[in-house]
Amino acid sequence: MRTPEEIKRDVRDHYTGVVNTATCCGPVCGCAADFTFAESYAGREGYVADADMALGCGIPTDAAGIRPGQTVVDLGSGAGNDCFVARQLVGDNGRVIGLDFTPAMIRKAQENAAKIGFTNVEFVRGEI
Repeated sequence: MRTPEEIKRDVRDHYTGVVNTATCCGPVCGCAADFTFAESYAGREGYVADADMALGCGIPTDAAGIRPGQTVVDLGSGAGNDCFVARQLVGDNGRVIGLDFTPAMIRKAQENAAKIGFTNVEFVRGEI
């Protein structure tokens, strides 16, 4: 039986590989995506192609009832796809915090946010 630390290592290594190979791991790419339920954010306000790695679980921002000025926390934020769409919904007076435990994903998300110039979106490393 694998330990919790071994499982975390394997998950972290998998997602680090996704970032480092600059390819997605969703159904379009055909790599071990039996756990992925990604839908496309393409065409929505806030969509950032560099943050879309097809790793999501649907489009949670549709069901979250996000309103201007709120603070939103995205658990397992990856490269920031959901965060950037949520940022459009909370507007300039809101705040979005993305939490992920893969350092490579946090770096990618921070790079994406810096390119866009969002100042009310931050990404932090942590475990759920």
